[in-house]
Amino acid sequence: MKKLVMLVTVVLTVAMAAVCFATGDGNDLNKQQKIVDKFVAALTVADDSGYAGAAAGFSPELKQKMDVKAFAALQKQVKDTLGTMKEMKFVAYERFDQGDRLTYLGSYSKQQLVRVIYGFNKEGKLTEFIFAPVEVQKQEQK
Repeated sequence: MKKLVMLVTVVLTVAMAAVCFATGDGNDLNKQQKIVDKFVAALTVADDSGYAGAAAGFSPELKQKMDVKAFAALQKQVKDTLGTMKEMKFVAYERFDQGDRLTYLGSYSKQQLVRVIYGFNKEGKLTEFIFAPVEVQKQEQK
């Protein structure tokens, strides 16, 4: 009976420690997902009003590269090549020494499947993003 009590105590202690260690990662993930949500929402806005909200999550380097005109050009390019967004699903969260990476899979009107990757620095600011269309190959039926 004592062994069973000790085993349960050890398992609960390890589980609690794991939950406590994951809390920091969860907070970072939530903040970064909010930045991504603002960025995606800004891409769908027809005018320049969405840029201010999205730019609040940009790193200083990205702010230099992505001003209002560049963001408008990005909106046009996304709309022309991918179309309008139908849905976006979170796929992966990766932690690195230099920053973090969030990966989403999206569906657009002109492109069935698009992998969208967002890179963040250690301060939790957006540093880069990539829209990569994924070609789905149809299997031949025999």
